[in-house]
Amino acid sequence: MGHFFVSLIAFLLVACQSTGEFSAKNINSEDIPTPTVGDTRPEVESDQPIQPRFCNDDIYTKHIRDEYNRENKAQLSGKSKEKDYRADEESFKVLRYQLPLEFSGSPISPSPRVLTWISYFTGRGRADFLLWLVRSESFRETVVPLLEREGLPPEFFFLAMIESGFSNSASSSAKATGTWQFMRPTAEHYGLQVNYWVDERRDPTKSTLAAARYLKDLYSQFGDWYLALAAYNAGPTRVIKAMKAMNTRDYWVLARSPYLRTETKDYVPKLLAALIVASHAPTYGFDTVADMRNSSPSAHIELLNSYRVADLALRFGVAESHLMHWNPELMQGITPPINARRKAYTLHLPKGLQDQWTALEPELERLDISDILIHRVRRGDTVASIARLYKVSIKKIMETNPQVNAKRLKLGQSVNVPIPSIRGGTMQAQLQTS
Repeated sequence: MGHFFVSLIAFLLVACQSTGEFSAKNINSEDIPTPTVGDTRPEVESDQPIQPRFCNDDIYTKHIRDEYNRENKAQLSGKSKEKDYRADEESFKVLRYQLPLEFSGSPISPSPRVLTWISYFTGRGRADFLLWLVRSESFRETVVPLLEREGLPPEFFFLAMIESGFSNSASSSAKATGTWQFMRPTAEHYGLQVNYWVDERRDPTKSTLAAARYLKDLYSQFGDWYLALAAYNAGPTRVIKAMKAMNTRDYWVLARSPYLRTETKDYVPKLLAALIVASHAPTYGFDTVADMRNSSPSAHIELLNSYRVADLALRFGVAESHLMHWNPELMQGITPPINARRKAYTLHLPKGLQDQWTALEPELERLDISDILIHRVRRGDTVASIARLYKVSIKKIMETNPQVNAKRLKLGQSVNVPIPSIRGGTMQAQLQTS
């Protein structure tokens, strides 16, 4: 395993020359690709600048946070920036002994930005990075084989780390969502469904396949992995404009120019730093053990009807939050309706629960869902008046809109109206009387 990660690090660091050796490569304008995907807007938006943020998708995140905060008190450093930088260099010297000094004839040297991010991940950002490392153990078995199957270097596994911290529910202010932080237009372009029922950007398997295909397309367009990564973050058009302005195809030259955002200039260095620290976690003082409670489900069942997640969880004898954690793409607490476009829905479960399905299925309430209509709240609307308008019960509207405050409807607010409705059954009656 150690040799595997050393190879991965060498692959990414090969293009990272020492800062004194950077020089722009003259290129012809015809060598610069034209945009083929998206526009000037970023297709994939990275997460917010790193800060303490512990997402609620993990079953035991709070435990990790509390344990870390108890055992690691914040310590203010009186060292100067120069001493900090020297400390970074000393830290990397230790790592260099574990790496080949050359790769394909090129020296392996990190840029100052890489050293800065190594320092951050092992210093002020240590709590976040600890959480990412623990999450990575459960994601690795799912993500790495998919990347390799799609012909991508497996070190791109760490791209998901810096995008979302391996959080399925991560979202940004720009409305990027999921493990790979896809914006909706690009997600749909690569076959991910984003609708009322599901958001497949939150599904680690489906979103990884989409991200791999997008990255391959960007590599075909730019012919360089670092440029492809920059385009993944900033959008192809922005990177192409920077290349034309600087007359270069060298990412490291572009990263020193004013034509890329700071976030994009830090994007590859942050990835390299994450790969280095994660691949040599003990060297940097990280000691993590995979927790089976956070592992990915290995079994699947095909649902031919719609069910409430709460009902399924009750029958399986697990917490509803666990079932949602295993199926993060579900947006309404209900498995999607089965229709001409969707013949079945695949529910992910741990192996032990799969065997219970045959016995449980006859006891479950089946939901009859034909369609969902979106009603925009107008002046004078109430939940009761909306229910009368569409001839459905107030209860059904509230069941389908758990986020709506019936006493405080806002003008223009979206209210989902089930048409004809979600019809209850024996299971619901049992829950109400229990």
